[in-house]
Amino acid sequence: MVSNVKARSYGVDVANYQSTNVSYPNTKFVLVKLTEGQSYINSKAAAQIRSAKKHDLLVMGYFFATFGYSNSRAQKEATYACQKAKELGIPAGSYIACDWETGDGNNVNGGQIASAKAIIAALEVISSHGYKPLFYSSASLMRTNVATDKIVKQFGTCLWIAAYPISGATYKPLFAYFPSRDGIAIWQFTDNYHGLRVDGNISLIDLQVDEKRSTNSKTESKSTWHKKTGIFILNQTLALHTSPHVSAPAIAKLPRGSAIEYDATLQGPLRLWLRQPRSNDTYGYIVAKDRFGKTLGKFV
Repeated sequence: MVSNVKARSYGVDVANYQSTNVSYPNTKFVLVKLTEGQSYINSKAAAQIRSAKKHDLLVMGYFFATFGYSNSRAQKEATYACQKAKELGIPAGSYIACDWETGDGNNVNGGQIASAKAIIAALEVISSHGYKPLFYSSASLMRTNVATDKIVKQFGTCLWIAAYPISGATYKPLFAYFPSRDGIAIWQFTDNYHGLRVDGNISLIDLQVDEKRSTNSKTESKSTWHKKTGIFILNQTLALHTSPHVSAPAIAKLPRGSAIEYDATLQGPLRLWLRQPRSNDTYGYIVAKDRFGKTLGKFV
C-alpha cells in the first residue's frame, strides 16, 4: 500500500455494491465505505481494504451519515466509524470521510449553520482518533444546505465534492465544469468511471498518510478518558484544540491567566489533556502537562 499520491491522481470509492476486487484503470487511491449510522457495517469492507492494499492503493474510508443536524448523534456515528476503521485495517493517519447527503433518513434540512456544526462535531471525532477528516456531499447541498465555509475554516482543505457534468461512461474529469469553491480536496466527477459502475474521483491536492498523526494516535490510544471536573488556570498562552492532538486545529489561543473548566482528563505517558465542554455538545481540548510532564498551569 502506498502512503501518498500526487494531486490530479485518479481514485474510486466503493461500497457493498462493488466487487471485493478493488482494481480499476489508472487508480491510485480508494475510499471504502465502512459504516452507516451506529449499527451497519459494509460486509465487503475488510476484503475491499485488503484488495486495495494488494493493488498498492492509498486506502481511505468513509461512513454514511444519518445524524442530520444532531451533534450528539454525529459524535456517536463518527466514533463507531473510527472504531471499525481501525478494526478493518484503515491505516492510522489516513483519511476518513463523513458522507452527508440525502437518503436513509438523513435530514439535510436542519439549516446551514446547525448542519455544519453537526458535521464539524463528526470531523472533530475523526481527528481525535488519529485520522484526517473529509466532508463529502453533492455540490448542490454544499451550496444550499451547509455552511461549508465554517467547516473549511476549521479543517482546511477537506471537502470531497460530487458533481457530474455528463452522464454515462466517463474516463476523465471535464474541468470546464469543475464546481469551484474553497477547500476542495477531492472531486467525484462521475458515478460511472470507465463504464464500470463505480464512482470516479480526482485528487486536487497531494494525499498522504500522516505518519506523525499516526504516531500520536497510537500513543494516546494507550490511555483512557476519565471523568473528572475542575478548573485549570493557565500560566502561559496555550491553544484550545479541536481534538486531543497537538497538531489538531486550534479553536482559540487562550492567554495566561485564563481559567478552563474541564469535565474529563486524558493522561498519556507524560502529556495530560483536559476536555472543556462547549456549546452544542462539542468539546475543546487543552494540554495541562506537556510531553516532558511539565505542568503548564495550576489546578484549583
